[in-house]
Amino acid sequence: MDILRGERLSEFSAEAASYTSSIDSDKLLVPSVIKINKAHMIMLVKKKILDVREGYGCIKALEEIPEDIAMDPKLEDVHMNIEALVVEKVGETIGGQLNLAKSRNDQVAAAIRMKLREFLLDILSALTQLKGVILERCKEHIKTIMPGYTHLQHAQPVTLAHHLLAYCDALVRDGERLMEAYKRVNISPMGACALSTTGFKIDREMVSELLGFDGLVENSMDAVSGRDFAIEVISDLAMLMTDLSRFSEELVLWNTHEFSILEMPDEYASTSSIMPQKKNPVVAELIRAKTSSVYGSLLASLSMMKALPHSYNLDLQELTPHIWDACQITLSTINVFSNMLEKVKFDEERLLELVKMGMASATELADTLVREKGIPFRASHRIVGALVKRALSEGKGLDQLAKEELDKIIKDVTGKSMGVSEEVLKKALDLVENVKARSVKGGPSPEEVSRMLRARRKVLRDHDDWISKRRGSLLLSDDVLKKEVAGLKEVMET
Repeated sequence: MDILRGERLSEFSAEAASYTSSIDSDKLLVPSVIKINKAHMIMLVKKKILDVREGYGCIKALEEIPEDIAMDPKLEDVHMNIEALVVEKVGETIGGQLNLAKSRNDQVAAAIRMKLREFLLDILSALTQLKGVILERCKEHIKTIMPGYTHLQHAQPVTLAHHLLAYCDALVRDGERLMEAYKRVNISPMGACALSTTGFKIDREMVSELLGFDGLVENSMDAVSGRDFAIEVISDLAMLMTDLSRFSEELVLWNTHEFSILEMPDEYASTSSIMPQKKNPVVAELIRAKTSSVYGSLLASLSMMKALPHSYNLDLQELTPHIWDACQITLSTINVFSNMLEKVKFDEERLLELVKMGMASATELADTLVREKGIPFRASHRIVGALVKRALSEGKGLDQLAKEELDKIIKDVTGKSMGVSEEVLKKALDLVENVKARSVKGGPSPEEVSRMLRARRKVLRDHDDWISKRRGSLLLSDDVLKKEVAGLKEVMET
């Protein structure tokens, strides 16, 4: 007899079984489903709903099931495959109690949450490592001057450390969003059963604690049909991947001959099948593409949920693969990006050459006219703009032309003669002094960037501590579950 269909339905067609089966995406859930069943059996025994013989009989059979079990698609999912194996090992009298006072609906929601929290901790650990790599690269380049860009045009001089730190800060926020989401992931739906709990006097809190959850999804209908926790995580991963894609895009641009700011490590580049001179930044390119795949998972998940009535519908089964895809893509991307960035070689001389070409000190010159001569900023903006225009038309540098023409242009704009000393002019146009002057909190001055690096290292330590505590809590619940199983075994043997 088909354990799932029983006497209610005739045999499922092979085509329908293949079409509706979730066993491909369920493979990741096997360890979680086994733990859930063990915790559920322990609770039923402690509440005297089952006797020790029944509870331990099921648990013993569960412990013999390998994580790589071959699953029958006719049984639809991992839950029924595991139950079928338990029944096969210990018979229906005992094994048939495995699903007492629970359902596949609350079980799958719990298993997804358990696997997702593992992914979250792995992703957060990898992200912390990547942020550490960025901070090390920042430390190397606190005084490396480069052009800051707006509209991809030279704007003002900054440092490479300041530029890289901007990505680190974005990734810190990405991590904090995932840490916040963890709270909503790590709550237990177990005990909700199909949608309305059960007439048996079960203890939902006991099962929650045995499985390492921090609390309950209290409303039983919400517990089995809600997937907002997963969509929140996918959304957070999409934002994280956006930041990695933007970073990758800059690496690709900076690797071009036109920029020549950096060289990609050979092990993260490829060549052409026909052009032997090529060194293509293929890993960074694929990060951009894989970001779109995570977006696709987010949109697919939202689209599946938008018209589902309460409570459980099999549509939810199709959402699960998108959770795993988004997690696996993001985790592998963080790891490969971290290793690649660690080996990237930046060309400090080229960065300095570029910043000298772009008249990036123009803003500081305008500010100097305000400070030194009391000229209103909008007027000083016009003065320096005219100076830049003339320098470009004559093919001269801003520093060269300023000595010759600045006083004349000031008089043309203001109607007054205001001589600017050579010392003041030199300081205003000096790129290093430009950067040092921007010591406002969050600015690119070496002193301020050094302060930010110290602060970010503390943030990383705090995040590491948060991750360690969550991992420790899960390990502790695993130990408690093992002790409870051992306790049942001891009772059986006495």
